[in-house]
Amino acid sequence: MLAGHAVAQCLRNEGVRHVFCVPGESYVAVLDGLCSIPEIQLITNRQEGGACFMAEGYAKATRTPGVCLVTRGPGATNASIAVHSARYDSVPLVLLIGQVSRAARGREAGQEIDYTHFFGTIAKWVIEINDARQVPRIMSRAFHIARSGRPGPVVVSLPRDMLEENADISMIDPYPPARPNPDPKLIEEMVGRINSAKKPVLLAGSGTQYSGARQELIDFAQKFQVPVLTSYKRQDAFPNSHANYIGNMNNANKHARELVSKEADLVVVIGSRLNQQTTAAFSWPRPGQPFIHIDADEQNIGQNSRPEVAIISDAKLALLLALQQSGPRPNESRAAWIAEHHAAHKRYSTPSERPTTRVSMERVMADLKSAMPADAITTTDAGSFGQWQQRYLEFDYPDSYISPTLGCMGPGVPSAVAAKLAHPKRLVVAHVGDGGFLMTGQEMATAKQYGADIITIVYNNDGYNSIRMHQEAQYPGRQYGTGLTNPDFAVLGSGYGALGLKVSRDEEFLPAFKQAMSANRSALIEVATDFEFVTPSATLSGISGKPLQGE
Repeated sequence: MLAGHAVAQCLRNEGVRHVFCVPGESYVAVLDGLCSIPEIQLITNRQEGGACFMAEGYAKATRTPGVCLVTRGPGATNASIAVHSARYDSVPLVLLIGQVSRAARGREAGQEIDYTHFFGTIAKWVIEINDARQVPRIMSRAFHIARSGRPGPVVVSLPRDMLEENADISMIDPYPPARPNPDPKLIEEMVGRINSAKKPVLLAGSGTQYSGARQELIDFAQKFQVPVLTSYKRQDAFPNSHANYIGNMNNANKHARELVSKEADLVVVIGSRLNQQTTAAFSWPRPGQPFIHIDADEQNIGQNSRPEVAIISDAKLALLLALQQSGPRPNESRAAWIAEHHAAHKRYSTPSERPTTRVSMERVMADLKSAMPADAITTTDAGSFGQWQQRYLEFDYPDSYISPTLGCMGPGVPSAVAAKLAHPKRLVVAHVGDGGFLMTGQEMATAKQYGADIITIVYNNDGYNSIRMHQEAQYPGRQYGTGLTNPDFAVLGSGYGALGLKVSRDEEFLPAFKQAMSANRSALIEVATDFEFVTPSATLSGISGKPLQGE
């Protein structure tokens, strides 16, 4: 069997349904193999960064490994931004890179890179296959590592001459699922502490999503009378309309932050590594604050704060075992406390009026909440505009919010296209800034080619406003390098085969969005926003000379 064909067969064996790529001569043998596998749809992208972002977004939309194929050198370096994002977001991703021939390795051959060194600090595992007979074993292990423990990106280097070699290759089955079981005594201790606590809080992260523990999480919150917060940009880990949901740990949610840092007498963390954003720059759990940490990867536990009880376990298995325990007696005081915080969250997530000379982001969010179907998928790029979606949009369906915690620009449109390919019957809306769209917006051509109709909303404030905000805070009146002269985005969208629309007044947005939803093709809505309004609670002039928190 040709080794490149064996790689394609391995992808089929792993249940892969979509592969994202920019074709390269270094791996044409793999493309030839995929040509004969109708179960896998090959998606040809416009740039490798967009291709890998699409694979990452696909993994978030399906909770299965995303797969990206790129060529050596420039292809790999373009894809590296999404590998970094996948590592930061704990996303299962397999990046396959065509490599120079084995005889040319180490000679600074054309486009040669040592990928072990290049990706070593951002990938979970980096490996080069130099023996065609080892393709099935290494490919199977790559998928196993990508999805086990703390999910993450794996990079597999494929020398061209190896891929074009005929060898006696024996295929093998994929790895069986490896899910760590909890220690029953530690689960008993956790339940006892929750039952005896006055104000316990549960924080759910992406580990609950990848383990498929949504229903168990709901049952647990109800049985043990515990309010639920979600970690940064993981709002869809728990239904937001549920009476036990009390908010998300986004950067501006002071109510949620004060609740976990000052009010709660016990915090139970499930499936979150407690990153910098979730913990407000590692300001909680505070020293001595009781907290319990459950995670499938022992390296995540105690990474930044030491828990009183540490449970190495798959989230679903831990919750299932806990649900076998007795819950607390009905507690009216705790029920009233949960209801109070749920109501506070509803107030926080309800847009208020804030008129501007251009389009109010609050009005846009209110209109979206009234018009979007409940199972719609939202993707957001990086930028200050994203704080409105984080605060005001609410999610009751699983896998309905995709956004990079890394803060990298570019994944908004590719993630939306991937989500639509994964869930063709669901509405998918991409939210991007003017700067972010110009990085990967060309993937709307990919959406057109494969019939993945999305709605892209471009918030145009003529600049990199997140950076402009920091400039004004630190160096008032000295904004430099952050202004943009932009194209006509609506016309640009039309060039990609989408319906191009412009919105310059509040009352124009809802009709435009309804028109986009009924267009039977992709749509791009350019929304003229005011750079003065940098977050839902701050203005550019209001923060002038007042240094912001964080880096």
